[in-house]
Amino acid sequence: MSELKKPVITKEQAEAIQFLRSGGNDWTDDDILEHHVTSKWFNEYVPLNNLYTIVLAAALINGYEVEKTPEEKVREYYAANYQRHEQSMPRSKDDFYTSGVAEGVRNTLDSLGIKIEGVNA
Repeated sequence: MSELKKPVITKEQAEAIQFLRSGGNDWTDDDILEHHVTSKWFNEYVPLNNLYTIVLAAALINGYEVEKTPEEKVREYYAANYQRHEQSMPRSKDDFYTSGVAEGVRNTLDSLGIKIEGVNA
């Protein structure tokens, strides 16, 4: 049997699903899917309009993963590079490479006026 894959959805879509399932709404998965197929979502639920029905069904049944923000992706990349740097031999190719990567990431973010905690803030 193949492993079930959880769909990746946006933070806004995840929040809409959570709000439907709680907060006094108490929609069932059947209620959510029926509404999704027959109607448009409004207000805080609008992000669900961008989900295919099959993806929404998979998210409701199998669970879902929330898509990482660009900042989270940069932070993870920077942390992985830092870990590689810490494991490299001093003055080795890896040492110089990872130092250059870290400096390049920080300089790029600074040039764009972007601050990311744990990277350049």
